[in-house]
Amino acid sequence: MQKVDWKAGKPAKTHYEVLEEMDRDNGNNNSKKKKRTRIHFYPVTGRTHQLRVHAAHAQGLDIPIVGDDIYGQRDERSLCLHAGYLELDHPKSGKRLTFVVEAPF
Repeated sequence: MQKVDWKAGKPAKTHYEVLEEMDRDNGNNNSKKKKRTRIHFYPVTGRTHQLRVHAAHAQGLDIPIVGDDIYGQRDERSLCLHAGYLELDHPKSGKRLTFVVEAPF
């Protein structure tokens, strides 16, 4: 697990946008429902586990990503973290490449 190191750690910055909040049946026979929130993350920096930590940490959003077995808990699905939009310059040609893929969840 990564940790937040306020003294020696490098800064990390993420912008985010809440897209949707949903109630979801928890699978038990009681009426309790789990809340799910669909969020777009826009990382400004690129630290290891940055989005996962910013989602789960008490001084971040305090809501772990679904399926995050390091900072949250294992779910029936794998980690629900998906790069829906990626843009980069090809290292040899310099051509700008753009990839757009809808989230499978």
